[in-house]
Amino acid sequence: MKLREDKGWTYGARSSFSADEHAGQFQFSSGIKADKTDSALIEVMQIIREFVASGPTADELAFMKSSIGQRDALRYETGAQKAAFIGRILEYNLPADYVDEQNKILKNITKDEIAGIGKKYLAPEKMNILLVGDKNKIYDGVKKLGYEIVELDADGKPVEKKAF
Repeated sequence: MKLREDKGWTYGARSSFSADEHAGQFQFSSGIKADKTDSALIEVMQIIREFVASGPTADELAFMKSSIGQRDALRYETGAQKAAFIGRILEYNLPADYVDEQNKILKNITKDEIAGIGKKYLAPEKMNILLVGDKNKIYDGVKKLGYEIVELDADGKPVEKKAF
């Protein structure tokens, strides 16, 4: 909301956790105006730090519960979606009433429980940040933020620095 509505730097921003039985990740993504990349990065990292420190607001918790409920209503419309859902149940050995249990958890989860998850799994000082864009437009602004910058080529390999 801050990046889209308050600042006008993007049409949309999203974040999520995803995991399997071995590992997980937190991801934020957005298409940001190139000349605001550094400013947006500052804002995003500040929002994450605030979340780790304080957890969600009551409005954020209500929004999360509503949006997950609405998203799930659309998740199983097609045959392929239903097959993938059944596949997840089998892969993770979930009970037949998995969806009902998940809905109960969602309905009853508290601000403090979500705050605990944030404290446990979000570590802004350890995050890897991947920015994609026109180097000429974003590099100088991002460099000023003090992050270690590793430039990657189109194949994800580090670009070797040229000796002068």
